[in-house]
Amino acid sequence: MVDAFKAFIVIILLVVSFVVYPAYRTADQTDQTAERVAEAALFTFVDTVRGKGYIEVRDYDIFLKSLDATGQTYDVTLEYYKKKLQPNYNGATFQDTFHVRYDGYFTSEILGVLYKNDTTTPVDHPDRKVNMYVGDLFNVRIESTGRTLSSGFKSFLFQTPNIPIVLRYGGMVRSEAP
Repeated sequence: MVDAFKAFIVIILLVVSFVVYPAYRTADQTDQTAERVAEAALFTFVDTVRGKGYIEVRDYDIFLKSLDATGQTYDVTLEYYKKKLQPNYNGATFQDTFHVRYDGYFTSEILGVLYKNDTTTPVDHPDRKVNMYVGDLFNVRIESTGRTLSSGFKSFLFQTPNIPIVLRYGGMVRSEAP
């Protein structure tokens, strides 16, 4: 009886070491690769926009196609903060100083400009891009919405919740729109 129990334990350990662990590592490496591809797409898109000084449909579509290549689905959040200088007054007297205020424009407003309901406007038309100026801020946040194979393994083996891929990147616009 003891030998049968030992054989059963050995078989279980062999299955874990030759099947489960390699499958888990492969799934984990696939998730890491997807995260690196998503990060590269995010950095490329944001740096392109900050360098050009405007968001256009083609750049955004290339960004979305790059994210699709990872095999994941993502929530994309766009944030554009337009810099406004406002003079400081003491009553009616100008104080020779200014303060900076940022007006925020977010995903729905930006996509409303990029993808107008007017189907006759061509993709490269100036009305279908969001112009920015030096000193404005542009940020993008992506979060995976699906469950990956690796997170499925982790939740099954370790009873952990699904941990999404969350990336955020942005900064100051370096060039003005022509």
